[in-house]
Parts: sequence; structure tokens; C-alpha cells
Amino acid sequence: MSRLPEGTVELKGVSRSYDLRLEHNMTLKETIMRGRRTRSRKVQALRDIDLRVEPGTALGVVGSNGAGKSTLLTVIAGILPPDEGTVRTSGRVVSLLELGAGFHPEFSGRENVVLNASIHGMRRAEIEGRMDEIIAFSELDRFIDAPVRTFSSGMYTRLGFAVASCLDPDILLLDEILAVGDAAFQQKCIARIAEFQRAGTTIIFVSHSGMAVKRICDRAIWLQGGRIDADDRPDKIIDRYEHGLEKIDDLFSNFDESEPDQAEITGVRVSGAGGEQTRFMSGEPFSVEVDYRVDGPVTPVVQIVITTTEGGLIGATDNRLLLESDPVTGPHTATFSLERLPLLEGRFRVAVELNPPAGGRSFHRRGRGAEFAVFAQSRGYGPVALPGEWRVGTTTGAPG
Repeated sequence: MSRLPEGTVELKGVSRSYDLRLEHNMTLKETIMRGRRTRSRKVQALRDIDLRVEPGTALGVVGSNGAGKSTLLTVIAGILPPDEGTVRTSGRVVSLLELGAGFHPEFSGRENVVLNASIHGMRRAEIEGRMDEIIAFSELDRFIDAPVRTFSSGMYTRLGFAVASCLDPDILLLDEILAVGDAAFQQKCIARIAEFQRAGTTIIFVSHSGMAVKRICDRAIWLQGGRIDADDRPDKIIDRYEHGLEKIDDLFSNFDESEPDQAEITGVRVSGAGGEQTRFMSGEPFSVEVDYRVDGPVTPVVQIVITTTEGGLIGATDNRLLLESDPVTGPHTATFSLERLPLLEGRFRVAVELNPPAGGRSFHRRGRGAEFAVFAQSRGYGPVALPGEWRVGTTTGAPG
């Protein structure tokens, strides 16, 4: 088998599955009674993947949750072996696939720099020589000697990327690295990735952010069901991927367009502080404006429903408490506003209904009134941002 040029990634016929347990952890009694049998289901994460990434390429990987993106990176990194097929890489492979991967929670940030860099083959003297550079990049000088168990998710990623940025990799694997940290640090990461690209580093970048993939990558693939559905320029892949998301219509199977009856929705817009827009940062001002026309002796209730584009319900509200007592025909506009948009990164949809105040059949409804995207500067889990603060301290005194 011929030697690959440094920085090359090659997969041939790669498949990978795992067993998904369908039960909670059993008690000792349950284990004895059932003879240690547990119910599980085999999940095929990757299916017959053929992929070659040439040196110096920045490859973006997109797809919905469960499509196989993270499994693909862990197989390339050598963390998981494939069930079938072969994976070949050439040169130093550096991966930043999971928050805190390779970090010991009880060690300080400084000690974890040494540990993490050593895992990737750096000598102790080389690590010490670049320690100040790593700490400066992470901007964690005040916390570098604290145990990393006290770090936030953003601090984990800052330190992990700072170490990775000083390893001079031939192949760099990144999984949602830009989903954590403030905007300034994200820009620093993008600038460092650009330096890697100029130096000829091969980059494989997983992200839900089409904007980030377009900005960083010169090639992209779309994974669906563990297979490569498309392989092309990033702009074409992202357009095709986002168009595919628009076809998902589970929630609206019973919420289709209806014929207007005495009141009609004429327009739906989402707006920010600067006017109408479709892209928002989490925490920005946000409003939904609904234009409608009343043709009969009715006073409709305006209801909006916000969901993910996959159909997950975020919330619903209406203007029932603001209704005028007497019907007024003609054009109207109802506006719902939020001072701070409490959503994390994702794509969302607004559905609108005009309903009778006392209930009954809707006057008019639109399942797809408007769509918008949200980008987050900090990491959380789920669609909604939790605007709280963590505090960590010691407990004094004996327990009660």
C-alpha cells in the first residue's frame, strides 16, 4: 500500500455501529433475575463511507443530530475503530472533539496543558517553552492554576483550543468548536484556523452553523443516516442542507394553510433592533409582526407558535388580553416583542393563527409564517438559553 502524503485522510468502505441500551441501569436483583440480559438496539452510525481529503483542504461536515458527524471524526481520530473498511491518515492528527477531552478535572489548567500536549507527542521542554503562549491565547491567566472542574464550558474550550493551536498539526479535527465562547474569542479561533490553512493544515470541521462552514471551508459534505448524501462547494451544500430542513413538516401535518374566513393573515415578519431581519444573536431584541385584515364583524385573537424547523415546540402566546370590545374592519398589525431573545443556536419557525375569542374554527392560519436563525455566543443544551449564573464555593460546618 502506497504511503499517503502528509495531511491526507482516506476512508474506504467505512461502517460503524453501536448498541443503544433501551433500559435503565438494573439493580443487583434485576441482574440476577434476568440473567444479566439487557434489551438494546443496534444503531448504524456510519454506512459504507468513501472519503478522501487532500492535504490543505478545509472540509466542512453538516447534518442533523444523529447523522454520524461526531462518529466520523472519532473514527478518523482513531478513537473508535471501524466495524468495516479502512481509515488511513498521514501526519500528526490533533482533535478537539469534546469539551474537556483529555483533561483531568482535579488537575489545574496548567497541569492539564502539560498532560494534553504530552498526549499529542510534545516534549516537556517544548511544552514549557510555549506555556506562556498557550495561556495568553486562552486568556485564562487568572484561572490557569485552578482545578479545571471549576471551569465553565467556555473556559474548557478556550484551553483546549489554545493547546491544539500550538501543536502544529498536519490534520486538525474540530467538532462544534465555535459553538462555545464569546464573539471575540470565536474571531480569534477563526483567525488561528486561517493560519493553519495558510500553513497547509488539513481541517475537518463539524458544525451546525452554515455561516461558519461557508466562512472556513473550501469543501463540504452532507451526512444523512450515516451516509454521504452530497459532496460539493460549501455554499451549494449549505443551501441544499437548509432546503432539506425546510421539508421537515411533522408538527404542521395538522396545521396547514387554511382558507380565510372573515379575517386573513396578510404578512408575518421577524424583526430586531435594526428592523426586519432573519438572523439573530441570542439575547438580542426580537419581535414578530403579524399583518392581518378583518372583513367581517369579528375580533380575532392573534396567536403565534414558535418551533424548531424540525418541529420541536418552543412556545406559544396570543393577544387575547388586548382585544378591543367592538369589531373594527380593515387592516391591522399585531406585534409580540422580547427584550432579549432567549434561544440558543438553531433554526426556528413562526406559525400564526387568527382565532375566535370564544374558541372554535380558526379564521385563518399559516403553518410557515416566517423563519429565522439564531447564533449563540455561549454554550448551553436544548433550544432555550437559561439566563442564570453558576456559583461554586466550599461548604463549612458539619452536615445537618
